[in-house]
Amino acid sequence: MCGRFALGGQRGELLNRIIRDRVLEVDEAQWEDEEAFYPRYNIAPRSRAPVIRRRQRQEPQETPEPEDNQTGNASCSAAEEAVESTSTITTKQVPQNMLQTMRWGLVPRNAKSDDYQLTANTINARVETILERGRAGIWGAVIQTNRCLVPAQGYYEWLTKGKTKTPHFIRHPDESRNVYFAGLWDVITFQQEGATEPPRPLYTFSIVTIPARDDMGWLHERMPLMFSPTSSEDMERMHKWLDPNLSWESELIPFLASYVQNSPGEPFQIYPVDPDVGKVGNDSESFIKPVSQRKDGIKALFAKQKRQKEEPEASTSVETPINATSKKRERSNTPETLEKQEEGPSVKRAKTDASVNTPTTPKKKPQGSPRKKLASPVKDPNARTISQFFPVSPRKGTSS
Repeated sequence: MCGRFALGGQRGELLNRIIRDRVLEVDEAQWEDEEAFYPRYNIAPRSRAPVIRRRQRQEPQETPEPEDNQTGNASCSAAEEAVESTSTITTKQVPQNMLQTMRWGLVPRNAKSDDYQLTANTINARVETILERGRAGIWGAVIQTNRCLVPAQGYYEWLTKGKTKTPHFIRHPDESRNVYFAGLWDVITFQQEGATEPPRPLYTFSIVTIPARDDMGWLHERMPLMFSPTSSEDMERMHKWLDPNLSWESELIPFLASYVQNSPGEPFQIYPVDPDVGKVGNDSESFIKPVSQRKDGIKALFAKQKRQKEEPEASTSVETPINATSKKRERSNTPETLEKQEEGPSVKRAKTDASVNTPTTPKKKPQGSPRKKLASPVKDPNARTISQFFPVSPRKGTSS
C-alpha cells in the first residue's frame, strides 16, 4: 500500500522538476489551486497534493462556409472578400495536461457527505478490485476518463519484524528525479444549507496499488503503480495512462493486468529513515535521507571517532608554541620603558638571592588552651543504695 509520501521544497522547483522529467510541457505549465498546496516531506491521507490530469482545452478555429456557384467574370479579390465574409469562428477540443491541487482520499461522486471513514478507505485503489468490478462501483465510475499521475520524491513503507516497525523510503536512484504514481480522481459538490456563496467543488484522488515486485517483496506485499521518467517504456505507459480515449476492454484491461503479473521495472533506491516520520504532524527534509548519512546517524558517529583517533598526541602537550609571544602587544621603546627593562632583571635577581640566603624558621603550631578537669561529683550523705531496701540472702555454701 501507499500511506505516506514526500513532495517537499519550493513550488517553483517542483514544477520545474516535472517539466524536466518531460511529464509536462512548458506551455502546459498551468497549476490550478497552487496556493492550496503546502510542500511537505510527510504527506498523509486527507492532505492536499498536486496531480497531473488530462483536460480538453477549447481552441478557436476559423471554418469557412461553402461557396455558392457563381457565373461571370468576378475578380479574385472580390471572391476572397466573399469567402472572408461568409467564414465562421468555431472551437475545437484539444487535449492538454495540467497540474491541479487535490485532496488525497477519493470521495465518490454519489457521496452524501464528506465522511472521514469513507476517504480513509479510498486512499488506495487495488488494481485487482478495479479489474474484478470493471465499470461498476467506485472505481468503475472514474477509470475510463478520470485517470491521473501523482508526482512524488518517493514514498514511505514500514518493515515489520515482530513488534518492531522500521520506516523505509523508496525513491528514484537519481535523487533529482521524481517518481509518478498512477492515480484516479473525481470531483463532487456538496450543497450547504444557509450558505450565501455558491459551493466550491471538491477534487479528490486515489493512488493505484499493485502486488509488490520480486525485488521489493521483502519490504511489503503491496506497492503503488509507479512510473520512472528515465525509462522510455515507463514514459510511454505514463502518457497512455493519461489518454481518456483508451478502450476499457481492448486496452485498459491488458494494461492493468500486466502489472498483476509482476512485470519488471527499473530498480528503486530503498533505505531506512527516521522513525519520527511516523507522526503525521512531523515534517523535516531529513526524513527522506538515510539514517546512516544524518548528522546524528551511525556513519557520522564512526566518522567522529575516526577523527579523534587521528588527532596528533602533541596537541595535548603543555609546551607554549613558538609564535605564541607574537600575539602579545609590543611595547613602545621610550626612555622610561628602556630604563625599566634594564632595571627589571637585576631587581628580580636581588629578590631571588635574598630569598635563598634568608634562613627559614619553622612555624610553631598554635597551642590550644588545656582542657579543664571536671570536678568529681559530691556525694550526698542522705543517698541510699538499693541494697539497703532489700535484705541480702546468704549464698549457698556460705555460713551466716
